[in-house]
Amino acid sequence: MTTLLVGFDSAWTRTYRGALVGVLQLDDGRFRELGLPQIVNYREAEAVILEWQTEHEPTATTILLDQPTIVKNVDGQRPVENLVGSPISLRYGGTQPANTARREMFGRDAPLWPFLTRFGGPTDPLGPMVDTRVFETYPVLAMIALDWTLPDSRKAGRLPKYNPARKKTFLTSDWQYVCGLTYDAFLSRGLTEISTWIDCAARILVPRKIDQDRLDACLCLLVALYLAERKTCLMVGDLQTGYMVVPFGAGLCAELESRCKQTGRAPTEWVRAFRLLAH
Repeated sequence: MTTLLVGFDSAWTRTYRGALVGVLQLDDGRFRELGLPQIVNYREAEAVILEWQTEHEPTATTILLDQPTIVKNVDGQRPVENLVGSPISLRYGGTQPANTARREMFGRDAPLWPFLTRFGGPTDPLGPMVDTRVFETYPVLAMIALDWTLPDSRKAGRLPKYNPARKKTFLTSDWQYVCGLTYDAFLSRGLTEISTWIDCAARILVPRKIDQDRLDACLCLLVALYLAERKTCLMVGDLQTGYMVVPFGAGLCAELESRCKQTGRAPTEWVRAFRLLAH
């Protein structure tokens, strides 16, 4: 059995482009690379994934998408954003709210919906096996789960400031820090081509936003690798209002459970540890 694993850092709208990267997991558990992270819009991303499926005929496909996949609220933020916003803001980060009033991103004609429809829509991480699975993830939350924060006066630390589009806060050392940890994660799995690209990206003194998009696609793919390796992951949120999937982190899990209690939610219904069912 082979599984196609895809990390897609989308650009959320038709106007902009994001980045996509994929690997194959072979019968023996090893991974086979399918090229470097590439810049794509939604239509191009769909075409690349379909091409991979046609060429390699995987038994299953798992897509980790950095964009909300379930958005039913007309304004404000989704419950999952209310939950994860607490540990993220504690580390000086921010969570962008998703609602249907943001028409370019989540309105009826947003490019997200045809893409999801083509690949079967959002999948229940806890549910039965299907041939193609699309899960929402969030690189910032994944970094907290993996304890990729930096020392700070706050005990929780701070998130890396690695977005080059935010020139006032961007730090080259933080960019190199995220690249270094991502490099180690891919190299340890024998993914030398992608890890070499990440190492080269770390040496860019003035990276561009498209460089970060490619790096974030790798972070999305890293979550897919955790799922494929049957490692414990976290599902935050629910299938009715939206959810995110990231690697399991005991500290993050405890914070999210505490946030549930503060907001009158049952932790067992909103924060769940799981391993992806085998195909």
